[in-house]
Amino acid sequence: MAAAVKRRMIVCDLDGTLLDSRGMVSERTRSAVRRVQEAGHVFVIATARPVRDTRHVAAAIGGAPIAVCGNGSITFDFAREEVVDYCPLAETRLVKALSVLRDRFPGVRLGAECRMELVLEDSFELAAPLSRSARRVPRLEEALVRHEVGKLMVQLEGTAREYYEGVRALLSGCEVTISADVFCEVMRAGVTKAAALESMAGRLGFGSADVIAFGDMPNDLPMLTWAGTAVAVANAHAGVLASADEVTACNDDDGVAVWLEQVI
Repeated sequence: MAAAVKRRMIVCDLDGTLLDSRGMVSERTRSAVRRVQEAGHVFVIATARPVRDTRHVAAAIGGAPIAVCGNGSITFDFAREEVVDYCPLAETRLVKALSVLRDRFPGVRLGAECRMELVLEDSFELAAPLSRSARRVPRLEEALVRHEVGKLMVQLEGTAREYYEGVRALLSGCEVTISADVFCEVMRAGVTKAAALESMAGRLGFGSADVIAFGDMPNDLPMLTWAGTAVAVANAHAGVLASADEVTACNDDDGVAVWLEQVI
């Protein structure tokens, strides 16, 4: 009798990892994910995207997956259509962060994910497909329900790779990271993809050793460090490539699917 296949929790970032450069799920990737689900493994999305920008990807993948969104600030179950966990910034910490940012960077442009709503200052630059549903305001502080901010978005001149370390040093009481070059992201201290996934894994009966994680950017480092098996796509940030247990093909060459086909 053949030995039973060990059940795993497979966690995957979206942009730059599971999705190609057009932001699409290839047929090969869709098929690979479907096969691991049919084999009894649990597939989980872990992304900096908000729930609304993850929904069509979840539909393309199929299987109504659970998604850790907003870099761990909100977890959404697409099967039950409900928020599982939400970890907003403390109001006092948010107020202080906004004050410090305004003082240090007079030209800063700010936005916020408030549970399921996106609020952006008029000056905040974000591609139309990602900002069509945003509520635009002249000044963020005057428009927020402060206990509802899951993720603060900070935009300065240049790319986020150039300035996020400065923002992180300034906001030492918060979690600061980047998932793309257009802005850096500020969450409550301790809020990461890893923290959200650890909570979810415990509820599903998995330990970190049972988890395989795929990623490409610095915001993926906590989950890659936590997971039993960390896989970087070949196009990943240098720090991610250095920390991963294994490297697969790049996102445009279906790297996640290639690894899953060979190993799972």
